[in-house]
Amino acid sequence: MRYPRLLLLSILGWFSQLSYVQAQQDAQFSLFMYNQLYFNPATAGADGTTRFQLLNRIQWQGYQTTSGDGGAPNTLVFSGSVPLNFIKSAVGINYVNDRIGAMGSQEVQLSYAYRININDNTLAFGARVGFQNRYIDFSKLISREPGDPLIPAGRLGVTKPDISLGIFYDASTFYVGASVSHLNQPTFNLGGSTGNSILASTAYVTTGYRWEPIYGLEIQPLILVKSLTDFSPRTMSVEGGVMATWNEWLFGGITYRLQDSYNMLAGINLLGNKALRLAGAVDLTGGGRGAKAPASYEVLLSYALPALTKGKKTIVRTPRFRY
Repeated sequence: MRYPRLLLLSILGWFSQLSYVQAQQDAQFSLFMYNQLYFNPATAGADGTTRFQLLNRIQWQGYQTTSGDGGAPNTLVFSGSVPLNFIKSAVGINYVNDRIGAMGSQEVQLSYAYRININDNTLAFGARVGFQNRYIDFSKLISREPGDPLIPAGRLGVTKPDISLGIFYDASTFYVGASVSHLNQPTFNLGGSTGNSILASTAYVTTGYRWEPIYGLEIQPLILVKSLTDFSPRTMSVEGGVMATWNEWLFGGITYRLQDSYNMLAGINLLGNKALRLAGAVDLTGGGRGAKAPASYEVLLSYALPALTKGKKTIVRTPRFRY
């Protein structure tokens, strides 16, 4: 199909004009193609299997603060996704534990997607609701005046509801999705002189093209865009690259996060039905190296079960490498 290729080339050309990129409030992942439920609820059940997975990102491994306690971001995500084909739906759950220095967040999110079949393609609309707890541990901060009564003691946390919406179109040769997280822009007051901290609405756009030059080999260029909803170049993060999969078994690729890092990804689908997936990523810092450590790492473990059915025996299918 000619038009998906033209769309990808146009998007890549526009991205190349961006001169400055700034990270977002949410955690980032180099293995985003396997973690789309994190930022788009409409992708629940998209690969046609009941899948559970664990993903851990250690960013800027070895980064140290002046206190020597370490301050590099560390993010753990557990997710589950269950297709409910008998009601044209899917449900998902995310648990996220994100830490960076003395601050961190924990969240539990429930996703629902309504799926419409269009010939052999699928259009899904998704919504996510949950709670996010943001906290700061004042005991890990370095005070210029120890014992200052204006500095709170211990750990202070605030929990607020969180709402997101998304849409996802999955065709045989390409996919495209868009979503907006933190629609209600929850506000967290963690004390101190900084006042309230607002979790601003964040937009995500992802697209990819599936090309099979020879039988058993799939080549997939892909892109992920993240931005606050003001869509300013200064609040936008762009990453993309190419993945290759051989016989739905081995996969690997290279991606680039604009003005941030070069990323290498690899993994394998194991067992007779390829239900067990192991993957890893290594990011080599390219931009702003003076304020970061040289490398970041990710590890992913997931397992797929057949989709739930109603009134008849479940058919076991091999989960295809979808995105």
